[in-house]
Formats: sequence, C-alpha cells, structure tokens
Amino acid sequence: MSITEMKNKKTTSATLRHQKRTFYACSFGFATYVGSTVSLATLQSSINIKNDLGPKSLLICFLCGLAGIITAPYTLKRFGAKATLITGEVIASFFTIANFYPRWFTMYPTAALTGLMSSSLTWSASAVIVHNVATADLKNKIGKQADIANQKYFGIYLGIVAFGQIFSNGITVLILEFVNDDLFKFNHKSVDINIDSNLTPTTQAPQNKTNNSSVIDISQCAAKDCPAEYAYSNSTKLDVFIPDDSSRYVLFGWYLLMQLGAVLMHSIAMDSIPVDTYRKNMITNKNEEQSPTRKPLLNKPGEENDCSALFAPIKISIVHLTSLQGILSAPVYLLYGLSISFIWSEFSRAYVSCVVGLSQVGLTSALVDLLSLTISMIISRCASNFGMFYIFLFGMCYDIALYVAILFWVPTPPTSYLVYIFASLFGVTHAVRRNTQYLTTSALCPDKDVGFTIQNVLGGIGLMMTYAWTTAFCVYVKIYIMMGSVVVTTVLWIIANTIHRKMKLTNDSKNYS
Repeated sequence: MSITEMKNKKTTSATLRHQKRTFYACSFGFATYVGSTVSLATLQSSINIKNDLGPKSLLICFLCGLAGIITAPYTLKRFGAKATLITGEVIASFFTIANFYPRWFTMYPTAALTGLMSSSLTWSASAVIVHNVATADLKNKIGKQADIANQKYFGIYLGIVAFGQIFSNGITVLILEFVNDDLFKFNHKSVDINIDSNLTPTTQAPQNKTNNSSVIDISQCAAKDCPAEYAYSNSTKLDVFIPDDSSRYVLFGWYLLMQLGAVLMHSIAMDSIPVDTYRKNMITNKNEEQSPTRKPLLNKPGEENDCSALFAPIKISIVHLTSLQGILSAPVYLLYGLSISFIWSEFSRAYVSCVVGLSQVGLTSALVDLLSLTISMIISRCASNFGMFYIFLFGMCYDIALYVAILFWVPTPPTSYLVYIFASLFGVTHAVRRNTQYLTTSALCPDKDVGFTIQNVLGGIGLMMTYAWTTAFCVYVKIYIMMGSVVVTTVLWIIANTIHRKMKLTNDSKNYS
C-alpha cells in the first residue's frame, strides 16, 4: 500500500469515528435552521399579504432556487457538504433581516439571494451528510438491508427536523399571543409595505388576535377565500393578518438567533464527511502525479477539474431527468413542494389566520409538525414491513379524503375548532410526502449529490407554483389542483417503481450468472 493510500485510509477512519456526532449535530442544527425558516415562510402569506409582498418574495426565492441544479452539485463536490451547509444557512439569514423592514427593495433581492445560494444548498448538503452516515458501515450489506438503513437514518433525521419546527412554532405562538405594543408601551406604527405608489398607506387598527368572527365574516374564509379581493385593497380583512410592530421585531429577532445558532453548531460540532476528504485527496494526488516537480503547472489541472466538476452534474441531471424513471418520478418531488406550500400558504392564511387568528398559525403548524414527527418515525420503523407501494397508495387515499373535507367545510364560530383537527391531519400528509421523496431519491437516483439536488429543485418548483397563483385563484380551485396532482403522482410512481424493480432483477441475474 502506498503512502498516499495509507493517508487517505487514515483520514477516512478518523472521520468515521465521529459519524454519530456528525449525524446528530447535522440533524439538530438543521432542525433549528429549518424551524426558523419554515416558520418565517409560513407567515409570509399572512403577515406580508399586503400587495402580495410575502408570496411574491417566496416566488422569487424558489424561482432563483432553480439555479441550484447547477450550483449545488458543484459546490458539494468542490467544497464539501459541511461548508456548503454553513454557507447556505448564513445567506438565508439575510432574508430574515429584510423582514424587519419589509419593502420590495429589501425583500426581493434577499429572497433572490436566498433562493440562489441557500435553498438548494442547505437541503442537499444535509441530505448528503445523512446518506453518507447511513451508508458508512454498510459496505458488506446490499439490497434490502441498505434500504432499511437509509429508511432508519432518514426517519430519525426527518423526525428531529420536525421537532425543530414544533419548537419554533411554539415560540411563535407565545410571541404573537403575548408580545404587543402595549407590553413595550410603544405607539402603534403603520405597516406600510405598499409597492405601488398609487395606493394610499393605511394605518393598521388594533385587533383581537384570537377571535376574527367579530371583525370579518369567517364563512368567507376556508375554501371560499380569494386573496385577489383584498391583497391590493384597503380591506378590513387585512387587519386579521398583520400584527403590530413589536410582535414582528421580537419574532424576527428570535428567528435570526435560531439561524445563527445553527451555523455555530455545525461549525463546531460537525466533521466533514469522509467522501469530501477522499475527493479532495484524489484531486491533489492526481495533480501531483501529472506534475511532480513543476509546481507552477499545478493550477492548470485544477482548473480543468473545476470545469469538469461544474458541468458533469448538469450532464448527470439532464440524463436522469430525461430518462423514463426520472420523468416518472419527478412528480413525487413536485407534489411534495405543492403539498407543503399549500399547508404553509393557503391553509395557514385561509383556514387558520382567517378563522381563528394569526397568533394560532404557530400552534396549528406545531400540530402539523407533531403528527409529521410521529408518522415519520412510524414510517422509518415499519416501511420495511409493507414497502413504499403501500405508503404511496395510503397517501393517495388519505389526501383525497382530507382535501374533500376541507373543500366542503364552511367555517362558523361553533365549528372553528375543526381548524386544529385539520392541521393535525395535514401532519400525516406532510410526513408521507416528505419521507417518500427522500426514499425515492435513495432508491432511484445513482448519484446522490445530484439526486438530492434534483429533489430540492423540483420541490422548489412545486413551491413556486403555489406562490405564483396565491392571488390568482380562490382556494377551492387550488384544492382541485391538489387532488388531481395526488392521483397523477401516485400512478406515475407505481410505473417508475415497477420499471426499476424489473431492471434491478435483470442486473442481479446477469451478475449472478
């Protein structure tokens, strides 16, 4: 064995000693980061609905996130998952800071930067770290054993992430419920987020945070909610969506603290995963072999490697997306984006903020995350017993029943408690859609760096679609779209899984013979 090979083996082994610490540091730190960013995104369709500023900001964020299909795989291979994850978290904090002064010239640029450099980077990097930890000790295990290990680690990882969201949502409830201008003895300020100079700024009146029936007709909420009727006007309905200034400042300050805490945890407690060290050593060794004595020429091969690393993931992404399996499995990722954005945006605004008040968004989101955590754990432990086919089939039947229920429900003060039940039920949808997209990537995509990036980019497109039509359609139209998407996605995935299993059996028989 050469000295170089011994060095690579020693480095890899040293890193593997901390794989558990790396896994839990990644999971808990990322849970803190996701809790703050998701809570902030959930409030955008309510707290910044005036002139559609919040939904448009998220639309720009996810639109720019499409560039992640180019930047994320290259960044992951060039700088490693740890550096990529930390960089993405730092950049995401800029959008949180912009919410302290919500204007188009603060929100739109930071949303674009977050989408371009953060959305794809953070999720892809964390997924790559979890996948590498899950497969680190599975060199002698193949087939079903490896799939079970992936399901176990991703189930724990997603459960911890859900717990972070529950914690963040709990703090959100406390801040919106108990922090107000009277507590700090501030004069109430107007929340002027007009982007059209022809609109006249309005001063927000104090509101009852938990009872909207005395302010608006809540029977016009839920499926009958149409944002186009009030987003660009001075409707009194806006009073139930926009909190006072002190609540905003304390809330955004807490989110920023959580994001910076995640950066600190990942910087101190998490090691680089072995594959990153191995790739860097391989590039260095290749340069040394090509020019062992002429050091000035070492930069040239490095530049060629960088160029190849930039365009190779693009080629792999195109090949996978244009393959039959890629085409058939793509709707799985799109449906995940559509599902969580429906929960974040439409359900949070039309069912929660509109019916029971903005301060309850955190509570309902916590219910979603709590059920998501429970179901994720169940899937991680039991998926090997009944397989992904039955998970998809259950998800289709369950989601259609839930969407039909919220479509025909007409809210009244005595039945407003159903909002909390619906929120809990959406937790099951959230868990099923989130787990199935990760398991689909692990099973069907050979290059995990590219696969997780494609997963997040296509999920971002689903998110983008929801925020693009936030004010264009009424909620009942979006519910019909969701039901159709669930059915089509399930059918296409069944076809893709059948093809994958046949190909796997063919390859195994060839290898055996």
